[in-house]
Amino acid sequence: MDQGLLTREGLHTAFSARTEPAEAGRELVEQLGAVDAAAVLFFASPAIAGARIAATLTDRFPGVPVIGCTSAGEFTERGTATSGVSAVALPRGIVHRGAAALARLDSGVEQGITAAIMEVEKQLQVSLRDADPARYVGLVLIDGLHGSEERVNEVLGNVAPLLSFVGGSAGDDLKFVKTEVYCGGAASDHGAAVLVLDLAVPFTIVKTCSFEPTGKSFTITEADVPNRIVRQLDGRPAAQVYAEAVGCAVDALDSSVFMAHPLGLMIDDQPWIRSPQQVVDGGAMKFYCQILPGMEVDLMRGTDLIGDTRTALRDAVADLGGAASGAVVFNCILRRLEIDAKDYGDDFVAALGGIPCAGFHTYGESWLGHINQTLTAVLFGR
Repeated sequence: MDQGLLTREGLHTAFSARTEPAEAGRELVEQLGAVDAAAVLFFASPAIAGARIAATLTDRFPGVPVIGCTSAGEFTERGTATSGVSAVALPRGIVHRGAAALARLDSGVEQGITAAIMEVEKQLQVSLRDADPARYVGLVLIDGLHGSEERVNEVLGNVAPLLSFVGGSAGDDLKFVKTEVYCGGAASDHGAAVLVLDLAVPFTIVKTCSFEPTGKSFTITEADVPNRIVRQLDGRPAAQVYAEAVGCAVDALDSSVFMAHPLGLMIDDQPWIRSPQQVVDGGAMKFYCQILPGMEVDLMRGTDLIGDTRTALRDAVADLGGAASGAVVFNCILRRLEIDAKDYGDDFVAALGGIPCAGFHTYGESWLGHINQTLTAVLFGR
């Protein structure tokens, strides 16, 4: 543990590997201890009844907003695992107060998010449209299987244009059957849990992905945007152009190629990753993220996931004056698969620098939009 990154007081984090929800909840409560929390988050494998975990934490912290979701792996600064549950309590020394609401998206994203924001504003007695972006920050957990992430982020940007909302898409241990989000005693498999924090300390946003441009770029010339399908690159079938660029046949394109060579939308020399999922319709490509016609995207290649993560967090700590009280972290499932394949689990935890944190491996990351193969986080100062 890097003592240089720690403060005297930090977030309280917990992890349980127990799958029986009463036992898991009891362990979390014991580990979180006697913290005076202003907000609590948890991330649970679908093997554990997340609603039961939510109820346990809500009982333990009455009157405190509690949000959570199902996951594709969980971690704290002490370790990473699957089929467990991680949790974090944000003390009142870091957060003055928090407010949360569940946005139900079944009847429309705009309607659901707008209603949730109105509820949060009612609790805080603050208009989020006018809220100080240096004082308030949002966390958002979105169900990972309905493809609503882009629209959720768009509506959040419209109703609270000055605030940052950081988060991730719920997972289900790679089953791709059902994901859930939780807010207090409510749950939804087609919704988003929104938490807004009124902070007592400075904060910064972390975004890191371990890719760089190869020098090959394309223009999206035809796309089915709602279904995240790109039909043409540079006026030709997308899969053919992509396969030529990576140096293989179309029928050799698979998850290993896609993970190694996603596309990146370059903004201010920083990549915003869009990861391919599969070849569809005889030559189109389905992505985990929307890409719009007219966009110019770069073919990417991997760099050093562990080193880049360590550097990003160290730079963020430096931005906060050299110390952090903790973080809430969202890490892409595709990054987790790379970590697993290379046996980098301990290295990933070490790259977190000993900062008190909890997080989960996601089906997509949120900050200023929906992205892939990225780590996003809110890092709290003191």
